[in-house]
Amino acid sequence: MQYEDLQPKEVFHWFREISNIPRESGNEKGISDFLVNFAKERNLEYWQDDVLNVYIKKEAKKGCEDYPEILLQGHMDMVAVKEKDSDHDFSKDPIELLVEGDWVTANKTTLGADDGIAVAYALAILDNDEINHGPIAALITTGEETSMVGVNNLDTKKLGNPKYLLNIDSEEEGILTIGCAGGMDIKFSFEKEYEKANGEFISIEFKNFQGGHSGMEIDKFRLNAIKGLVRVIDTLDSYKIAKIEGGVKRNAIPSHSYAIVEVENAKEAIKKLEEVKENILHEYKNSDPNGQIIIEECSYDGEVFTKELSEKIVNSNLIVADGPVKKFDGSMVTSSNLGLIEEDDKEIIFTVLARSELTSAKRFRRDVIKRQVELFGAKVSSDNEYPGWEREDSELLEKMVKVWENLYGKKPEILTTHGGLECGLLKQDMKETQMVSFGPEIEGAHSPEERVNIKSTENNYKFLIELLKELR
Repeated sequence: MQYEDLQPKEVFHWFREISNIPRESGNEKGISDFLVNFAKERNLEYWQDDVLNVYIKKEAKKGCEDYPEILLQGHMDMVAVKEKDSDHDFSKDPIELLVEGDWVTANKTTLGADDGIAVAYALAILDNDEINHGPIAALITTGEETSMVGVNNLDTKKLGNPKYLLNIDSEEEGILTIGCAGGMDIKFSFEKEYEKANGEFISIEFKNFQGGHSGMEIDKFRLNAIKGLVRVIDTLDSYKIAKIEGGVKRNAIPSHSYAIVEVENAKEAIKKLEEVKENILHEYKNSDPNGQIIIEECSYDGEVFTKELSEKIVNSNLIVADGPVKKFDGSMVTSSNLGLIEEDDKEIIFTVLARSELTSAKRFRRDVIKRQVELFGAKVSSDNEYPGWEREDSELLEKMVKVWENLYGKKPEILTTHGGLECGLLKQDMKETQMVSFGPEIEGAHSPEERVNIKSTENNYKFLIELLKELR
């Protein structure tokens, strides 16, 4: 099937249009202006604020003026991750869309269905004059995947008083989400200390592991490539790190990591590491079967971290909490993801994203991680905290259940999600607005394996249209 033939045509049309515009978190000016121009061309009420959030409002269809106001909500930014051998430039290149069987995916990059599909749905609705609906608006925010800068700086008074908010940022068909985890970044760092190299060198690379969304897939027992890397290095009797890197985004499970390590004898070191390499691959053969670990001799011309600093890096990353912490009734409650290694001129910095539906549990996770890494002299800080959204039953939920059951012959599941949704922040100011999140089936979000199911996209669009008719 060709992309042009996909149904619903209007949704996939707008998804392709926005996929042509670079929109990595922090680079949303182009897509934000595109949304403004969309509104101008249709003489729709709109505003664009200082952080590039865009609000577009369409008046009620004739005869539907007394319907309650509905706000469609999603985010315009996307996680920008690509495969190691991809030359894609997220700052200027369009996402190359591919149709593979029942799915739309991208060529060696994240697809951006998280959350481009919300933008496509909203534009399709706003561009359609045949649908019976009351006053309807779309709020498309910026920076959701990083610091939630858009919703954090939003003047909610400018949104009016919508009775219902439909967040289109969930990723499982047939599930209505009425609660989510909050999050917090925890960073720990060490000052760089160098010394002259005097040994031989080996390189260790973890690649092609599945990675994925650190909220939705943290309990899938996929390898964290940073954790795997330090586990291998720790097997050596003596070592100094010359170079270390891993992860691409703090909210993605690391699928790749790399290090150059000084050892006394490269051939003996490689022989020693083969056993732990095979052990790791065996442990993840079912849950992460395509990963590779490559260990080989290499040359290196430069200074290395001191032995003391090298051991601090390895030991702190070995001990720091990663993965699910608490699970209840089939749903995640609390987790942490060691997601990223960065460095500047003075420090090497590691970032953990902690999530929990409960603020107290999230902050306790922060405190535990702080104690763990301070054992090795790390400097610790936390920022970008955002609240969870506690489970909310409502009239809106009841109507959505009824519409889904009428369309598809079965009731949807009603769950909370371990992913972060902007509803948590919006709810702080919009206490009277009833909120529910939904969306089509998306797999592999935050990784180059991201894909959206075609039939599910159609099902959820039909659901949205019927829901608009019902919310009167």
